[in-house]
Amino acid sequence: MFKITLKNESFYCPDTMSVVEVAKIQGIKVPHGCIGGGCGICKMRITKGEYKLNDWAAKALSEEEKKNGQVFLCQTYPLSDLQLDYITK
Repeated sequence: MFKITLKNESFYCPDTMSVVEVAKIQGIKVPHGCIGGGCGICKMRITKGEYKLNDWAAKALSEEEKKNGQVFLCQTYPLSDLQLDYITK
């Protein structure tokens, strides 16, 4: 289990479930919509930690987005503790 932190709230997530799946189960409010990656509502930035993206998300995100830590949380699986942040424009 890995610790996922967004602002002042934390929860634990295994590497076998997406960050959004576990947040929903635990009642943690994270942005989400379709849970399939298509809507983009759950797009956030990981500022610290290692993770893997499913194949769809790896193809859907540009190299620059990936370099900047942008992910679709519903398609992101932790490989270590993660620090999340909202994307600001």
